[in-house]
Amino acid sequence: MFKRKSALLSMTLILSLVLAGCSSGNNSGTNNDPASAGTGAESVDLTFAVETPKDEETKQVWQEIIDGYTSKHQNVSIKLDYAPSDGDSFRTWLTTGLIGGTSPDIIPSRYTWTHEDLNKDLLTDLTAEYDKPNPYAGDRIWKETFTQSILNEMKNPISEKLAGITLQTLSIRVFYNQELFQKNNLEIPKTWTEFLDVQAKLKEAGVTPFAFANSKPGDNHLLWAVNMMTNQIAAEKVRSYDFNDNKQLELNEIAASVNEGAVNLESADWTGFMPIIKDWSQYWAKGYNAMSGDAAKEMFLRGDAAMVLAGNFELKTIQDSKARKFEFGTFALPYLTKQQNPNAAETNYELGGYPDLVFAIPKKVTGDKLETAVDFLKYLSSPEVATLMGNKMYVTTTLANVDLPVNLSGFQFVGQRILVNFYAAHIDKRLNEDLVKIGQLYLEGSVTEEKYKSEMQKTLKKDMETVLKTNNWTKENGYGTKE
Repeated sequence: MFKRKSALLSMTLILSLVLAGCSSGNNSGTNNDPASAGTGAESVDLTFAVETPKDEETKQVWQEIIDGYTSKHQNVSIKLDYAPSDGDSFRTWLTTGLIGGTSPDIIPSRYTWTHEDLNKDLLTDLTAEYDKPNPYAGDRIWKETFTQSILNEMKNPISEKLAGITLQTLSIRVFYNQELFQKNNLEIPKTWTEFLDVQAKLKEAGVTPFAFANSKPGDNHLLWAVNMMTNQIAAEKVRSYDFNDNKQLELNEIAASVNEGAVNLESADWTGFMPIIKDWSQYWAKGYNAMSGDAAKEMFLRGDAAMVLAGNFELKTIQDSKARKFEFGTFALPYLTKQQNPNAAETNYELGGYPDLVFAIPKKVTGDKLETAVDFLKYLSSPEVATLMGNKMYVTTTLANVDLPVNLSGFQFVGQRILVNFYAAHIDKRLNEDLVKIGQLYLEGSVTEEKYKSEMQKTLKKDMETVLKTNNWTKENGYGTKE
């Protein structure tokens, strides 16, 4: 009897192992094997879109990621598709596809857009999924695998629902030509005074100190510098408007601060950056108001300018450039001191640390496709993929307890994250444009500082009034935080 039972148990065990092996493709079945996750459907076809990469190598990495997933799930086929990389065209493509039901099954987005599109019932609510294990992260609860401050920003500021994942957080740095610094006996500057001194010495030596791009809002150099300076001077004046205490003012919180007069762009508290940046412009390459971001980067790579502003997303291009004949390094944009502005915090405020490289699932995706799409998002946000993207795409991961690769060591944060970012295009597109377009006239002396301030305040005030009205946010309902 005992032998018979043993034989039956052995047959049952063997059968279960065989079945497990079949369900997991060509991976060996284990209790923690992610190959057993996802849909049990016989065949699932997905389309996964990313913003169009600038180089073929990045396309190959995305395909490698897809192949990594489908090798674990042989019943799944994923086609790689591309969305426009230009901001306006990208948003139009995304909105048209979501409303018309023609978008890919997994789409790229921006974190603030996921808030808007979830409110319009165009995206899948992933909140409940975040409370479940991620089989590609050792079965840890999915939401616990992310850096919490970044995940908090992914949440809808009113409902706190999650409609997407974020794979990257940004960091902006000054890239510098080490050979030019060594030749002119220059040290890495930490304060703004030291920074200007370095540039004065370079200019005196006949070297163009800085390649600054300011031909259009999308160049971002002015936006980055203004955001970092503004937060150093005035962030503490609006910290009380961080209603959900996530160290970042959301749209409703920004609208509240403007509505109650805490943010007024005609006040020196908020525009103290203007004379500082205008003074700095004497060290920029000639024609900066016509120089694109790519042109500034190329000027730096040729060795024709000693420094340039760029993000970690530009590191691969700069590192792999065949035009570059010198070693380069990076440092954080130096902080302001009381010498520049009496309200200066005299510490770095970092631009970045917010969610980027965001993906979501349209509401139209259902059934086996939805189950598989969610599972693929979990794979995308796994340590395995984070390591691959860090090494090959130079992506700074949003996952907690995952070390950055050596090539990104210069992008570790050295200061506080910026608190307020109302100049960003996803917050106020017209203000983002005014900052540069009117700013060009101010920098070249065609517009006074007072005119620049008044025009920007007019835009910000009008646009935030529209935001309040559209969302029915009032002081009485806590700007959407109260029932």
